[in-house]
Amino acid sequence: MATLLHRTAAATAALTLGVLGLGGPAAAAPPASYDETIGFYNQAGRDAIAPGSSVTFVITSGYDFIPPQQKKVVVELPDGVTFTKADSPYASGPCVADATGSVVTCTNIVDPAQKGSQANWWVTTKVADDVPEGTSLTAKATLTTELPDPDPANNVESWTLLVNTGGDMSVTISAPPGPWQIGSKFTARITIHNNGPYRAMASMKTSINPVELGNSGWPANCGADAGSSTCTFDDPIDAGGSLVLDIKITVPARADGDDITLAPEIYPTAPDPNGENNTASYHAKLIRATTSPSPSPSPTTTPAVPDDNQAGDEPSLPITGSSTAPLAVAGLSLLTAGAAALLLARRRRTR
Repeated sequence: MATLLHRTAAATAALTLGVLGLGGPAAAAPPASYDETIGFYNQAGRDAIAPGSSVTFVITSGYDFIPPQQKKVVVELPDGVTFTKADSPYASGPCVADATGSVVTCTNIVDPAQKGSQANWWVTTKVADDVPEGTSLTAKATLTTELPDPDPANNVESWTLLVNTGGDMSVTISAPPGPWQIGSKFTARITIHNNGPYRAMASMKTSINPVELGNSGWPANCGADAGSSTCTFDDPIDAGGSLVLDIKITVPARADGDDITLAPEIYPTAPDPNGENNTASYHAKLIRATTSPSPSPSPTTTPAVPDDNQAGDEPSLPITGSSTAPLAVAGLSLLTAGAAALLLARRRRTR
């Protein structure tokens, strides 16, 4: 019996400690996860490069709200591009290439006192002298982190280099001539043409007037700003080929001015021997509806028409000036003579 009571008390105590959370160490919470991303680009921008050129790739990662952590970035270089150095004093850690010079691994030195998880590296490479012009070369960078990342898909980035020493590119714009009223809709077509001799790339900026025309109707790769729209393109245009953009324009009610202007200008990434055909323009009139009332007709004088059913409506001449007395006397004489003749006639009938 004593043994049974002892076991019951022990079980009760264990259950009580478990309920109170005092029955031993709690299970460790899973480590926090953070969504890191990576940036990877050519330090010189999208300018085309010549065979034998040096290219420095910039790698960025991190946010202020993520704690410092260990990171690794693996850069895979395309055929024709090899690693040369990574000696920037601002780098977050070393970058080391494999024996082929085509795979570069960068790591960071973790500083616990650092605020945030920012890390940056600069990797310098060389394009081979025998890479043909017009060739596209794509490098890729992949980030892995010490802490769990819920979205590793955005930890991979790539950048495409275009090997090109120059070529002639041009731009044109066409649209119906107008004029246009508030609420009108029309399509403006912008064409970027590569006259060769190699594949080429360009960005474009279009000046817009009125500024409200840039608020909608532009392709997804174009960003609107006050009075302009800037478009960037990831893919090169083949020699002899064109890139066509159809802009869906709606004239808004708040549009100012009396003219519509769309003026695109392209910026080739390689030297262009003929810059005169890098701009174009479209102009049309903006007509506004008039709100002034129609003029009233001029008043006309209509002669009065006598009413036969009303007495006293016979027209009368105005009597003015010095001729009034003679006219009155003559009238009175005629009236008297008439009365006398009438009286004489009545007397003769009565005889």
